[in-house]
Amino acid sequence: MSDDASAEPAERTSERLVELAKRRGYFFQSSGAYGGVGGFYTFGPQGASLKSNVEDAWRDRFALEEGNMEIDAPTIMPEPVFEASGHLDGFDDMLVECPDCGESHRADHVVEDHTEYEDAESLPIPEVEEVIAEHELVCPACGAGLAGQAVEAFNLMFATNIGPGDAQPGYLRPETAQGIFVEFPRLKEYARNTLPFGVTQIGRAYRNEISPRRSIIRTREFTQAELEW
Repeated sequence: MSDDASAEPAERTSERLVELAKRRGYFFQSSGAYGGVGGFYTFGPQGASLKSNVEDAWRDRFALEEGNMEIDAPTIMPEPVFEASGHLDGFDDMLVECPDCGESHRADHVVEDHTEYEDAESLPIPEVEEVIAEHELVCPACGAGLAGQAVEAFNLMFATNIGPGDAQPGYLRPETAQGIFVEFPRLKEYARNTLPFGVTQIGRAYRNEISPRRSIIRTREFTQAELEW
């Protein structure tokens, strides 16, 4: 690598890598013909094959070699599941909205990107609001000041309705663990009521990210491979 290349900003290097991945058929933004939407990516011919190989290697190691069960649970589940798991009340990120352009941002990311704070997500909301005001932080999209704007808790789950009419509320799962935990009584029977036992699952999960970034590092739909013991 040349000196010029090694000195290239990380952001520019990431952009070049994403562009290369698109040209070579690894991944690209979904629905590009209709403008696309942030946080959703299609794996192309090369990417889909590579992704499948990774999943198979994970399955061979953690399901087959270790002798654990594998399940494939639905990606949509009824509201009581997420009430019991605590996701309805506690699966939140901090949102701040620009007063000028209306763009929404993760408040903790705005703080981390422009102050010395490295883990702003752990701060209480009132303290994040104080940091934004103290440092006179601005909207990453248009540069308008964010001081004085309310920071709110935003639940990351995608909501939906199950059935017509007075439909039952449901959510797209934010992780694959719910399908494993909620079926524990049945899975325990398959394990001959003997503890411990392991259950694996490879499948899609969904999080309505406020501001997805870093290409496929933080997306709104992604694949998880999980082992619960």
